[in-house]
Amino acid sequence: MKFCIIGYPLKHSLSPAFYNRYFDVAGIKATYEAVEIYPEEFERKIHQILEEYDGFNVTIPYKERVIGFVKPEEDAEAIQAVNCVFEGMGYNTDWKGFVDSLEGVELGEPVLVVGAGGASRAILYGLYRMGKTRVILLNRTFERALKLAKYFERFGLSFEVRSLNELRKVLPKAISFINTTSVGLKGERFSIFPEDLSHLKVVYDVVYGGTPLQRMAEKAGVRNVIDGRLMLYFQAVENLKIWGLFRSEELFMKVFEEVAS
Repeated sequence: MKFCIIGYPLKHSLSPAFYNRYFDVAGIKATYEAVEIYPEEFERKIHQILEEYDGFNVTIPYKERVIGFVKPEEDAEAIQAVNCVFEGMGYNTDWKGFVDSLEGVELGEPVLVVGAGGASRAILYGLYRMGKTRVILLNRTFERALKLAKYFERFGLSFEVRSLNELRKVLPKAISFINTTSVGLKGERFSIFPEDLSHLKVVYDVVYGGTPLQRMAEKAGVRNVIDGRLMLYFQAVENLKIWGLFRSEELFMKVFEEVAS
């Protein structure tokens, strides 16, 4: 069987190393590779990917765009974003990975969410499934955030929508902070980020690898600082179940700790 991850850029992705090691340890005859697709090539390449691979994962910036080329299942349809594909069906395992990664953590409200892309959609859906209702949504492009908020109001979420340059102003209102953007992927930080995060109970970063945001939160004494690896862990469990290749929690955990630690 052949699997891959599509996105751009992909050099920071742990997925190929993890899945190939998992297949090897589990005795599964399968391969997994990274396929970078330039935005202008997406429509041409996605048809090739669907034909060539049994399944694949989708990351930034294609989680919303890919939904028009697959048959989405119920959650993916609701979220309007796909991050896992198998035999032409589109799934969203991001929201489940997010929710499962917060087991035992009290996510206080209001929740401040930065970003309005595919990952943000999954997070907002996850908040709805967790019974949360109060969200402060920020994005560099205000109109995109407003459009996203209006869509997710159907799930009972109430929003305060702001431009990202108002982050300093609204952060004191928040109890929990979630970054759904790629900021930190290359070691960069939010240019307008306030220094004091000490009032926050949770800082959740979908980017993994000890980002500046995570280090700032730890330095400020935030009780729960959650790295994107945890979301990746639970999301990958769901991916393997969809592909029919999940063997055991023990084997999965062993490989994940080996590759992602």
